[in-house]
Amino acid sequence: MSAAAAAVAAPVGAVVGLGAGWLSVILEKVERLEAEDREDRDAYERDVAAATLSAAEAGEAPPRAEPWPEERYSWSWLEWVLSPILGAVGFAAFAAHEPLGKDLAIHLLWVAVFVQIVGFDLKHRLILNRVTYPAIVLAGALSPISPGLDLWRSLGGGVAIGLFFLVQNVVSRGGIGLGDAKLGALVGAICGLGLDLHHIGAVYAVIYAIFLGGAVALLLLVLRIRSLKDPIPYGPFLCVGGSFILFWGP
Repeated sequence: MSAAAAAVAAPVGAVVGLGAGWLSVILEKVERLEAEDREDRDAYERDVAAATLSAAEAGEAPPRAEPWPEERYSWSWLEWVLSPILGAVGFAAFAAHEPLGKDLAIHLLWVAVFVQIVGFDLKHRLILNRVTYPAIVLAGALSPISPGLDLWRSLGGGVAIGLFFLVQNVVSRGGIGLGDAKLGALVGAICGLGLDLHHIGAVYAVIYAIFLGGAVALLLLVLRIRSLKDPIPYGPFLCVGGSFILFWGP
């Protein structure tokens, strides 16, 4: 398709990205994230107060209270700005690269899903089952008509990549979250994994994610924006790796 198609797709993608942001705000309320955070904070403050009182009675120094991490809820720049930008860029790139048809429609669907996951993971460091489980089922259902896929390649990719990240979750003792494992299963199901070297898109998606995540983490450390103790959401890198495979082919 032409640059004109990309110009038309970009504002559509921006609207879809804004819709993904709206969905994220709705899911915050459905999951009761703000209420649970407030409850956890109140419990922590009560524990600190009790420990401080006990230390004072024993004539000891009070315990050091770590500041509670501030979370953002409802609409933020992630929903108003980042998600529409990601949607616009993703839609424009695929529209300029592919002819109009079912393949393009399927790829734009996954771009929209990835935009929601990226924004939510950056904001809350969470990848919700309410998103990944239905998306995995949908990936399997669409696999017979998806470019470079069939049901067995989709299942193979989902199972292999999901198990890979599940092992990483155990080895890292939770450093790689179960949400990342489920997202890995989704990316694997979308990109596929066959028995031949021409259909190993899921493997390449993970390789791209690992190298990109490592490069960004190193850059943030060098710039002192993050420390070794600060968690860096891994979901966005998996989404980018999956997008690369969808763009260039499995």
